[in-house]
Amino acid sequence: MKRSMIISIESIGCLFITIICSIFMISAISFEPHDFANYYFGSTFFREGHLSSDIYFPHIFNLNIAAAGYKNIFVSYAPNTPFLSLFFFPFTYVSLATAKIIFNSISLLLFLFSIRNLFKVYQFRAVYLFVIPIVFLIPIRNSFLFGQVYLLLFFLLSEGFLAYKKEAYMKMSVFWGIAILLKVFPIVLFGFLIFKKNFKALIYLSVVCLILFGMSLLINGIDIWEFYFRSVLPKSGNGEITSEFVQNYQSMFMFLKALFPSNIVLFSMTLFSFKLMLLILSFFVTKNETSSIKVFSFWILISILLSPYGSTYISVLLIFPFLFFIKDNTFNFGKLAIIILFFLISNIPTHYFSQFSIPFSFPRLLLLLLLFFLLIKNNLIQIPWKKSSLFIVLVMFAYFLILKPKENSNNSKSLSDKHILNYDYTIKNDILHYIYWNANGKNIQSTGIQIKTIDTTQVSIVNNQVFYNNKQLTSGKDNKLKPAIVNDNTLLYLTDIKKGIGFYNLHKISLNKE
Repeated sequence: MKRSMIISIESIGCLFITIICSIFMISAISFEPHDFANYYFGSTFFREGHLSSDIYFPHIFNLNIAAAGYKNIFVSYAPNTPFLSLFFFPFTYVSLATAKIIFNSISLLLFLFSIRNLFKVYQFRAVYLFVIPIVFLIPIRNSFLFGQVYLLLFFLLSEGFLAYKKEAYMKMSVFWGIAILLKVFPIVLFGFLIFKKNFKALIYLSVVCLILFGMSLLINGIDIWEFYFRSVLPKSGNGEITSEFVQNYQSMFMFLKALFPSNIVLFSMTLFSFKLMLLILSFFVTKNETSSIKVFSFWILISILLSPYGSTYISVLLIFPFLFFIKDNTFNFGKLAIIILFFLISNIPTHYFSQFSIPFSFPRLLLLLLLFFLLIKNNLIQIPWKKSSLFIVLVMFAYFLILKPKENSNNSKSLSDKHILNYDYTIKNDILHYIYWNANGKNIQSTGIQIKTIDTTQVSIVNNQVFYNNKQLTSGKDNKLKPAIVNDNTLLYLTDIKKGIGFYNLHKISLNKE
């Protein structure tokens, strides 16, 4: 009787999750394609045989989408990997709307499957199946509305973890390998295996990742992967997806940018010391902790804290530490407080806090750090703090001497900060205008600057730097386009400096002619 009641509660709980998710899936039908359009059109252009590094330049990507007959779409493929175009290839044989419905349906089924497996293996109380879709309401909702991959990612990470527990390392490697090739940040799981000294599992995962990567190299081509590693990954690692600073990302990276807006040395050293601290904690927690789900939850939380950009849907992955905290069968005030904490992290409307001063303008980050502390507070006594502090100081000193960060020395000024995606400029009625793209398509905006003369013969781009009369005028790794000398004393050019790749601004540099 007791067994049948447990099964009944589990079934009703899964039905409850299905109903909540189905409501979101229905809402997603009339919602804009959003992030799913990145996956769909990237794979579509791959199927049509013209996928190249141009896909990472959003004006080209959006122009190609518009040329295919789609309107009111504004997307950017970065920072997705070329592998993603292979993974979503089957969905391109149906329409965009149908593909999103199918993908959301598959995501729901896989999400339910992995949740049930976790509950079965760890024998969590079935009542928490009713709690999960409430606590993680916004992350789950946005995953369906935006057509995001994080429910799928939860499945891959969860099934890989359960396979790891059973020492089924090949199965683990396939799940985790796909997750890494899709979103990169699960690569921290290599650290999990290294610090666990599980070299057999490490070798399996390395081989599977190499096979998947090699397959993508052969199919997608070396050029696009080389461009991804050289240009896309460094920018995304620097938090530059669209613009230099996005408070809504609620990451430690953005918090420190807001804290040290004009001091790149302090910003870089503080961020580096934070990462060092996480590394030290990772070593000792992984080495000494016996609870596998706690250690895995710790690494999931580490991956979120290390990311320069955050989102609501990535909070779906916090289900792992949530399950760790509610794993025993008792219910008390402390557990209620934990549930409230997870609810706030997942659902707090961060944009309402933008008017507050630091640190209160980063509520989700503060709550994540509190969660991080609660997760590892019992492990802190195991860490040799004196030696660790000395190690951090020495490494920071070496970092400052060897890799002291430098600001870009270009003395340039932006003329197009009002819009996100600028990609060209023109002169109309002797007035300089820049061209930008949004969901409505191509737009043109006047700068109010009068142009008397324009010369493109004496200026050129060599090795991604602007040269004028054989003199280099720019530096840095930003992409640059269309240099010109106007009014005999001003350089104009497009650059994506301190922005996501291909999100250009129109810049000017005053020339001091002798």
